[in-house]
Amino acid sequence: MKPEHGLGTGGDEEAASRFLLDLARALHLAYQPSLLVEARVRRAARAWGLTSEVFTVQSLAMTQVVAPRRAPAEFARLPFNPHWNLGRAARLLQLTDDIAAGGVGLPEARSRLDRIVAERSPFPKWLVLLAYGVYGAAVAARVGGAWWEMFAALLVGGIAGVIHFGTLRSQRVDLQKSFLAAFLGTLVAFGLRFVLPPFDVVQALFGGAVLLVPAMVVTLGSLELASESVEAGMTRLVYGLLRFLMIGVGIVVATTLWRLLWPIPEYTDVHVLSPWVTFLLLAVGGVALAVCMAGRRRDLVGIVGGVLLAYGTQAGMKAVLGEQGSPMVAAFVLGVAGLLYGRGGQRMPMTVIMPGLLQLAPGFMGTQAIIALLGLGRPGSEDARLFDVLMVALQLVLGLVFATLVVPPRITVDRDDTAPSGSGSA
Repeated sequence: MKPEHGLGTGGDEEAASRFLLDLARALHLAYQPSLLVEARVRRAARAWGLTSEVFTVQSLAMTQVVAPRRAPAEFARLPFNPHWNLGRAARLLQLTDDIAAGGVGLPEARSRLDRIVAERSPFPKWLVLLAYGVYGAAVAARVGGAWWEMFAALLVGGIAGVIHFGTLRSQRVDLQKSFLAAFLGTLVAFGLRFVLPPFDVVQALFGGAVLLVPAMVVTLGSLELASESVEAGMTRLVYGLLRFLMIGVGIVVATTLWRLLWPIPEYTDVHVLSPWVTFLLLAVGGVALAVCMAGRRRDLVGIVGGVLLAYGTQAGMKAVLGEQGSPMVAAFVLGVAGLLYGRGGQRMPMTVIMPGLLQLAPGFMGTQAIIALLGLGRPGSEDARLFDVLMVALQLVLGLVFATLVVPPRITVDRDDTAPSGSGSA
C-alpha cells in the first residue's frame, strides 16, 4: 500500500534520492554517528514507499533508491569541519521523525530541509566570540587553573573563536585553523607572562583552544568502530588524530620561534580553586557553551545540567575508582540522564550528552600528551600517552552503550538500520 504522504505531485525516485543525500549530509554536519544517519535516511525513504541504500563515512555520503524503480546513485563529498549547532540538529531530527510518521511528503520535506540548512546562528557573532572566551576560562578552572589562568584562557578563547568564525565560510580549512589557533594561542599565552603575574601557560592555552580540540571526533569514531561501522570509524579516528597533530605542530612552531628570542616560561604552581567554586564556574561555562553550540533557549537547563552532571560524576568516581574507570561510569550516568531527557516532547538526548561528553572527552588527555612531549607540562605529566586518548574514548563508548540497555532509546532500530543511538538519537 502506498503511504498517504508519498513523493507528492511530480515527485520521482531521482528527486527523492537527491533529497535523501542532502538529508544525510545535513545529519552528518549535525554530528550524528554514521549508522544513525543511515538509519534515519532509510526510515524516511520507507515512509514514502521506497527502498534506499545509504552509505556514509566522515568524508563521503552516497544514496540510491533501489525500489520500486532503481534510480541513479547520488553521492557528495562531505566537509571535515562540522560546526556544533544543537538547535539545527534538533530540527533535523524532528524532520526525520515527521517524515517517518507519514505526515510529510517530499515537497514539504524539501522545503523544510532547505530552511533548516539556511538558518543562521540565533546569537550575534560578538556574543558567540565572548562565549568562546568565557567557556575557555571555565575549562581552565576545570583543569586546575586559577584566576590568572582563567583570564589568559579568556583571551586565547576569544582568538580561537575569531579564527573559527573567520574561516567558517570555507569548510576545507579545518586542519589549518587547528594549527593557526594553536600557534597564535601559544604565542599569546607566552606573551601574557610579561604583563600578568606568574600563571600556568599550559592550562590557559588548553582552556582557550578547547573547542578546537577534536575530542568529539575521536569519541564518535570509537563509537562507530564499536558499532561495526569500520570504514566510518577508522576515517574519523585518523582525522581526529591528524587534528591533534596539527595542534601539536602549531604549539611546536610557536615554541620554536619563541625560543629564538626569549626563554620558555617555566611551569608555575598555582593555587587550585575549591571544588565548589569550580562547580559554579562550570555552570557559567555551561551557559556560554549553550551559545557556542547554538542551543535552543528551552534546552539551556539540559545543556548546563549535562556539563555539571558529567563533571560532578567524574570527580566523585575518581575518589573511588581513580582515573582508569571514572570516564566509563560518568558516561553511563550521563547517557541515562540524556536518554531520560530525550523522552520529553521534541527534546534530544544529545542536548545533555554532548555538552557532558566535552567535560569527559579525551581532548584533555590528548592535549596533555602533546604538551608533555614538548616538555612544557607540569611535573608528572610525562607519562601522558596518546594511546590513553583511545582508551578513554572506548570507556565513553562503553558507558553510553550500557546506558542504552538501561534506558532504551525512544526510537528503536532494527538490524538493517543498526545504530546505537545513545549519543545522539532523539
